[in-house]
Amino acid sequence: MRRPVSALSPAHWLAVSMLLSVVACQRAGDSSARREVAGLDSATADSVARARQDSINRARPDYIVDSILPVEEQLRRFRMAIGGEPLTRLQHASPSRDALVKRFMQAVAASDSTALVQMVVTAREFADLVYPESPNTKPPYQQDPALTWRTIQNPSGTGYRRLLRRAGGMPIILVSYRCDPKPGQQGRNRFWTHCLLQLKDEKGQTSTHRFFGNILERDGQFKFMSYSNEF
Repeated sequence: MRRPVSALSPAHWLAVSMLLSVVACQRAGDSSARREVAGLDSATADSVARARQDSINRARPDYIVDSILPVEEQLRRFRMAIGGEPLTRLQHASPSRDALVKRFMQAVAASDSTALVQMVVTAREFADLVYPESPNTKPPYQQDPALTWRTIQNPSGTGYRRLLRRAGGMPIILVSYRCDPKPGQQGRNRFWTHCLLQLKDEKGQTSTHRFFGNILERDGQFKFMSYSNEF
C-alpha cells in the first residue's frame, strides 16, 4: 500500500529536496557545457589544437629547429631571394656625411620619394657589404640575414611613409645636426648613431627631431641604414 505524500516525514522531505537539487545542478551544468562547446567557432578550435600540438612537438626529445643552417648557406639563399648583381661598393651614396644630410633635407622639402629611396641601403647592399661584416654572422649574435634585414626594413618602411606624410613639402630649414661623436665599427663599415636635426620652421622657431636612423660609412661613401624615426 502506497504511503501518502503528506505522510512523509521531515527527514524524507529533506532527502528528496537534496536529490532534486543535485539533479537540477547536473542538468544545468551539462547545458552550460554544451553551450560553451557550441560557442567555440572552428577558428578558435583550430587555434587551440595547433597550440596543443606545438606544445607536444616541442616536448619531444627529437624536436629540432629547422632554421639551423650554416651562415654561408643562409646568406646564399638570401641573395638568391633578393636577386641583383653582386656589389663591391655602395650605390647612389654621398661623398660625406654632411652632403648626405643636406641631400636628405632637399629631398624631404621637395617630397622627392625617388631621391629618398636612393639614399637608403638596399637589400643587396646589406647582403654583400653590411651583413658579412656584422656580429650577426657569429655566436652569440648569429642571426639569419633575412630575419636581420626584416628587423631593419620593417621600421624603415614605416618611417619613410610617415616622414613624407608629416614632413614632406614642409618649409623647414636645417640649422645644424649632430650624431654620437664616436661611430661604431664593424669591419670596413662605420655607423654614425643617434643623429638629431635642429630645424627652423616658417615662424622662426627651432626644434630638434630624429628623421632617420643610423648613417653607414664605407670607403668614404655614406648612406642611411634606415628611415626609422620619431614618427
